[in-house]
Amino acid sequence: MDEEEHEVYGGEIPVEGEMEGELDPHNADVDMSAADEDAVKELDEMKKRLKEMEDEAAALREMQAKVEKEMGAVQDPASAAANQASREEADSRSVFVGNGC
Repeated sequence: MDEEEHEVYGGEIPVEGEMEGELDPHNADVDMSAADEDAVKELDEMKKRLKEMEDEAAALREMQAKVEKEMGAVQDPASAAANQASREEADSRSVFVGNGC
């Protein structure tokens, strides 16, 4: 067979079966099944961690809602009105001093 030179490759085009590092198809299947098992185990571990994080996030949301509800109950409208009146009284006794440039 004549030696071909490929335009882009710039060298001889390798003939099938003569390529370096070529794998035996039977061994490749064995390696892939082991890799598949590892990938499945890793995926299962990731799913487990995701479930744990989702459960923790739900618990945190519940705690935050509970705290917000308690904080809302502590600040009743009567104390809010008294606080506003106190601010208005302090403002009536305040003087603004500015530098008029």
